[in-house]
Amino acid sequence: MSIPPGKILACVNGVIGPAEHATVSVLDRGHVFGDGIYEVVRVDKGRLHGMDRHWRRLDRSLRALQMPAVDLNLLRSQVEATLAASGHTDATIYLQVTRGTAPRAHAFPADTPANTLILVQHFPDDKAHLREKGAGVITHPDLRWARCDIKSINLLGSVLAAEAAKRAGCVEAVLIREDGVVTECAHSSLFAVVDGVLRTHPLDPRILPGITREIVLELAADLGIPCRQKALRSDELRGVDELFLTSTTSRVLPLVELDGKPVGNGKPGPVTCSLRDAFTAWEKADALKTPSSNALNAGEL
Repeated sequence: MSIPPGKILACVNGVIGPAEHATVSVLDRGHVFGDGIYEVVRVDKGRLHGMDRHWRRLDRSLRALQMPAVDLNLLRSQVEATLAASGHTDATIYLQVTRGTAPRAHAFPADTPANTLILVQHFPDDKAHLREKGAGVITHPDLRWARCDIKSINLLGSVLAAEAAKRAGCVEAVLIREDGVVTECAHSSLFAVVDGVLRTHPLDPRILPGITREIVLELAADLGIPCRQKALRSDELRGVDELFLTSTTSRVLPLVELDGKPVGNGKPGPVTCSLRDAFTAWEKADALKTPSSNALNAGEL
């Protein structure tokens, strides 16, 4: 099966078909409670980037929410089969697991199997030019729940922040808690450079352990860039020398404008550019050791 770039292929509990024909029950707990977790993996020229890291985080989220047992080997084979069936070589894979289908009641249902959903769609890299010239962001109150380290499908706080950024003509929203602590972005990790030192919020329940964030920290260590995992405060944010975000789809994206005012000199800074280029090199190296979608289709995993 090969589908046009604008179409999305779905796999619901192991059954593959066009997304527009896929169905889930209205009693699915993801639908009525947001009771589920997800991952997004990027496919570039047929290569799945950082899949093992995403898989470890998925397993962590499942355990943290005490989800029903999921056969991860089977689920991974379904991811691979859905990608191969789609025919896409530049794509995103959205993987969701919910607590299953049961009559609506807040407490966990007994002996209910999980529901799984895989979506594969073409991914045009529309931020390539922004990775060169930089982008703008706004600040926004962090309205999310207290366990942002779990990649939950309950994303209303992030949705509101992302919509505010979109209306302001910006790519993202930098989230700030009531106590003035800068956490991360609506759907990205956040880094700053202050006096030559890389700064980012430490891993704790207030932020997601981003996959690209993890790789960038490793690259910074390799490059000898000093790093301090210490949260910024809102009053510090205005005076940073550089600012950038990281995510699976945006990669390393320089931020040159904050709430309509320039960050630093208004151009991507040297530390940001070094890490952006290092991440591009990491992707190329990762591609050499990651099976392509053609290989997956041939059963060569």
